[in-house]
Amino acid sequence: MRQKVSDKIDELENLDIIEKVNTHTQWVSPVIVVPKPDGDIRLCVDMRRANEAIIRERHPIPTADEILYDINGSKVFSRLDLKYGYHQIELAEQSRNITTFVTHKGLYRYKRLMFGITSAPEQYQHIVAQVFHDIEGVQNISDDIVVHGQTKEEHDARLEKVLERIRETGLTLNRGKCQIGLSEIEFMGHVISGKGIGPTEERVKAIVNATPPKTSSEVRSFLGLVNFSGRYIPNLATISEPLRILTKQGVEFVWGPEQHASFAKLKECLAQAETLGHYSLNAAKTTVLTDASNVGLGAILLQEDSDGNSKVIGYASRALSDVERRYSTTEKEALAVVWGCEKFRIYLMGIDYELVTDHKPLEVLYGPRSKPNARIERWVMRLMPYRFKVRYAPGSGNIADALSRLVDTRNVGQSEIERETENYIYAVAREATPSALTTREVEEASKVDEELTMIRDSLSSTRWEKSCPQYYPVRDELSRLGYLVLRGTRLVIPKSLRERCVQLAHQGHLGIVGTKQQLRTKVWWPQMDKDVEKHVKSCHGCQIVESTVHPEPLKPTELPTGPWQDLAIDLLGPLPTGHYVFVVVDYYSRYYEIDIMKDTSSVKIVESLENMFCRHGLPVSVTSDNGPQFKSEQFRQYMKENGIVHRRTTPLHPAANGEVERQNRSLMKRIKIAHAQSKDWKTEIRTYLIAYRTTPHTTTGVSPAELMFGRKLRTKLPQIEQYARSQIDEGVRDKDASAKYRNKVYIDEKRRARESDLKVGETVLVKQKRTDKFSTPFCPEPYTLIEKNGNSCTVMSNNGVCYRRNSTFMKPYNVPANISHELSVNDEKSHPRSLEVVEKQQPVDPGSPVRVMEDTLDDNDDDPPDDPPPDVPSETVSRPRRDVKLPAKFTDYVMH
Repeated sequence: MRQKVSDKIDELENLDIIEKVNTHTQWVSPVIVVPKPDGDIRLCVDMRRANEAIIRERHPIPTADEILYDINGSKVFSRLDLKYGYHQIELAEQSRNITTFVTHKGLYRYKRLMFGITSAPEQYQHIVAQVFHDIEGVQNISDDIVVHGQTKEEHDARLEKVLERIRETGLTLNRGKCQIGLSEIEFMGHVISGKGIGPTEERVKAIVNATPPKTSSEVRSFLGLVNFSGRYIPNLATISEPLRILTKQGVEFVWGPEQHASFAKLKECLAQAETLGHYSLNAAKTTVLTDASNVGLGAILLQEDSDGNSKVIGYASRALSDVERRYSTTEKEALAVVWGCEKFRIYLMGIDYELVTDHKPLEVLYGPRSKPNARIERWVMRLMPYRFKVRYAPGSGNIADALSRLVDTRNVGQSEIERETENYIYAVAREATPSALTTREVEEASKVDEELTMIRDSLSSTRWEKSCPQYYPVRDELSRLGYLVLRGTRLVIPKSLRERCVQLAHQGHLGIVGTKQQLRTKVWWPQMDKDVEKHVKSCHGCQIVESTVHPEPLKPTELPTGPWQDLAIDLLGPLPTGHYVFVVVDYYSRYYEIDIMKDTSSVKIVESLENMFCRHGLPVSVTSDNGPQFKSEQFRQYMKENGIVHRRTTPLHPAANGEVERQNRSLMKRIKIAHAQSKDWKTEIRTYLIAYRTTPHTTTGVSPAELMFGRKLRTKLPQIEQYARSQIDEGVRDKDASAKYRNKVYIDEKRRARESDLKVGETVLVKQKRTDKFSTPFCPEPYTLIEKNGNSCTVMSNNGVCYRRNSTFMKPYNVPANISHELSVNDEKSHPRSLEVVEKQQPVDPGSPVRVMEDTLDDNDDDPPDDPPPDVPSETVSRPRRDVKLPAKFTDYVMH
């Protein structure tokens, strides 16, 4: 409907009826799009909430007696109808903001009086009356102008003055609805003609045409209506006795001549002028009672005087058409309300009145915040100009019940309300149908759907099937049109077409939120959101592109028992000068050594380590990444000869060696500063090292040199020499443990870390290296998890090749629904460069068909991670564990 709405907005803007709002506004209302039979639309603004803030400016309105006295004696009448209705009146600048409404094109507001404002009828009546106040023989009923005269000449002269005044004021007439030279008209419940003023039969037509009761309950309902006006009916007890006999328990219902005579006499009494009251604008209270049955609608207009005496002003009833009889009970009762208000429109416009119904949901449905179904939504829009309050009253006290049951069902045609409403529903159903489906397909599938069949039966009756509890909370929003079921303005899709609808909404691979939004605008079914989530999560294309994987919780590295026991090594570079910086960090003291080199072969790495080891001794373990220098046979042999345990991190996961990566970032920062200031970066690094080694570390609170050597190094700053060694080891240990736990709790919460739930044998997707802009974050080929040790996982492809990765490089793979395909595992293009493999140097069982493979990383594979947290130790390095007892002051923090 968006294009039609755009065209209608442009049309109203060109007619100077609305204007664009480009500033802030305190008011904004939604719009309701009402389709017309010719394909056009009507744009209605839902002013129910705004109407609560509008204060009515009351104007004295002439009473019916005053108007009838003026018209009495006239013999020629004309009716003139004003075109565009309320739009004839321009709104003041300060009153326009409250009419602001929102569309997809932005905010707009009305420049002219609009339909839906509760004070509009009274204002409109007063303004039109002012236009003709000085012309005799002119009365107006809202936009309906009556011109009358005792002779044709007098009438024509007055009519000519009226037309001239209309031309002067810029008003416009609707030529097709104007009637000239009538001999009689109906006004305020009276028939006015040259013969005088007489009562209209319209007010008592419902009573005169009432059919005889067919059950004792219908008799009881009719007697309730009679008793309400009983004080105006003489000998009521005697007249109604034959009917009262039928209401007694145990008496067989037999409709005989006595009952028929009693029924006819009571109808005659109810229709007499003595029983009916004269309508008064100054009545203490005006009430409309409405009721609906399976065959008809009934409405009664009551007025109460200052003494508390109530009198019937008019009766109204009509039979339901075949389509209306298939409405739900709530819809029938809601239809009775809108039909009754429009039936007594001439009495109700511009006044406050009470609307009484025996159907309690209507108190909410006709309230300012309701979200009714499509039919009732249309009726709510029609009642916006009225000022009423809905009140529930039990059915036993509703005297309109008899009129809804005793209606004449012969020659029932389609009413204007039904015709308008059904056209609206058909348009909603047509526009709500997904573009790749037809309304006919949905209707055929709904016809045989067991669930929707029960819903249609429930809508046609007052009971709801227990087998469909998910529809019960929204029962007031449901309506039916043939075999179609709608919730509000959305089509309820049968089970057989739901998967197809989800696929249509997910075209273009919208995310979960986007797919839901596509569906919510047009269709609905129970648990629709869950079906969308399941479909999107199992979409193959979305899974291989989606890169979001929640990290596992941090696993802080336990502090070694002394310095230079556990080391972390890494290569920083290459730098623009062609150099590399070889970094060796001690996990205990955070003291690190560096070596600047151009040759990064295993020979040079071993030579550099020997120089460091001869100064500090051999460590217990060394942790590195998977660079070729650290995987070579020569390096492995050197570690073995010196009794050093060599641990390698998971490939492509530098965060596992976080301590050395953090120091790399600090070194790189100083190198960049030296380059920017045109200084010798090697000299600057040495300056930085002495400053770093002598500064207390943020985690331990002690300088790295002091922990490493047991003494404080002398610097350029003046200090008091201290030669005695302090006993600081236990304090350092406690502070290190508490700092790491604080860091773990903070980072785990910030990154929303959670334990990996990957299981051996599960199908997973593995991250791949980005080679170009078209690379997906994950390999298209699913893998099988064959081994999991901590967060180090080994996966195997369909052709038997294995890879080892951290668990954050993997996510579970959901097999696509209704999709059968095979991924080619032999296609060389499906293996990006980052997955090139070489055979691992370890014995393999000859009988095993699986080749154990491991990645070959590029030289820059050990680049530092993006902003790792400060002093975060390795996640995957394992070493002999010991229990760390936290100080008492940190116990509560860790527990929380």
